[in-house]
Amino acid sequence: MKNQKILKKLLILIFSTSISWSELDFQVNWVPYVSYYLSSLDIQSGKSNVPIFTAVLDPGDEEFDVKIKFYIYINSEDLEINDTLISLNTPLPFSITDKVVISNMDLDANTNSLRNVNNESIDIGEVSLSHMELEDATAMLTSVVTSGRLPNGTYTFSMTVTPVGGEQLGDPQVISITNQDLLQLISPGGVIADTSFNEIYTSFPMFQWSSDPCNIPGGCEYFIRVAEYSSAEHSSLEQAVESVTILPLDQTLGFMPLGAEVSTFQYPTTGGDLVPGKIYVWQVRKDLPTTAGTEQLLSDIVAFKVKDFSSTVGDNQTSIGDNSPAGILLRSLIGDELADRMFKDGGEVARMTANGTIKLNGDNVDLSVIQSLVSSGILTKDNNGNDTYRPIEIISVEVEN
Repeated sequence: MKNQKILKKLLILIFSTSISWSELDFQVNWVPYVSYYLSSLDIQSGKSNVPIFTAVLDPGDEEFDVKIKFYIYINSEDLEINDTLISLNTPLPFSITDKVVISNMDLDANTNSLRNVNNESIDIGEVSLSHMELEDATAMLTSVVTSGRLPNGTYTFSMTVTPVGGEQLGDPQVISITNQDLLQLISPGGVIADTSFNEIYTSFPMFQWSSDPCNIPGGCEYFIRVAEYSSAEHSSLEQAVESVTILPLDQTLGFMPLGAEVSTFQYPTTGGDLVPGKIYVWQVRKDLPTTAGTEQLLSDIVAFKVKDFSSTVGDNQTSIGDNSPAGILLRSLIGDELADRMFKDGGEVARMTANGTIKLNGDNVDLSVIQSLVSSGILTKDNNGNDTYRPIEIISVEVEN
């Protein structure tokens, strides 16, 4: 009988312990950044002045003895570093009976207590701090001195809680930090010296650019602005793009927001009219969330000219063929020699004009789509998985009466 009572008590203890572990709830919310500046994190004390994570530890109706740990681990092949950048933990367990909200800004080598939601102090004992010896990491120290940021590499951020007798709770966040230097405009446009090479055949062009992918959920935000360029009013492309914009029309905005992780933008019907014969400049901005605040990366500025189709051919001139937007685009695809032979007087399709219906892989597409392909090429992946553009190739041309 006595053994049965002991067994019964032991089963109750095991069962209640199992339930207690399942009732302990631990949630971590990480704040996304593209770059982490060491000025925001004191390696010597572990103190930080910007939020990196917020964790909620909820014991429910139970009481738990727990230990917590926060660390940042770096793996940088370029710098040959594979080490713990910083680690903070409570070697001895402390007791919690009410919900506790913990931020990285609450933890450093001098922390000895936390507060629960009832504003009651919780003694957590002495926090243990360990960190990378920067004097032993010459490559990293040089990189930090140069940029002030954590160097390129893969970083593991971890905030965990471990109840006594239970399993560790909390999944680490792994991010890849790379320099965000690339923001290159692809089409339309180019240098202002000769806009004849940068003419477009539509008033609603497709803008394209290329940039480094961001390491944060949802990606980085992009913005665009377009303005008219006049040699009589502007001494540079910078002066033109910073003057009155036609996109956005609202001059208080400066740039028009496009969304996150985009690399193309179709000029909208709600933008200012792009007038044939005039020159325009455009620029893209990329916003990067960092621990030092939002940084803005600006692209170069390029110019393009909208083709003017209003000019007519004189009576004493020989017709060069189809002068419509679709016709001129066809000319750019097949080349002047073939176009002249086909469309000039005496050619097989002389006096004919393109009907404006364009098919790509069997689907109807807008003129601007083909113009974009002509200007920038076709998006493909190279052997390293990076985006690249190859020139468009014309295999055949079909003409219907």
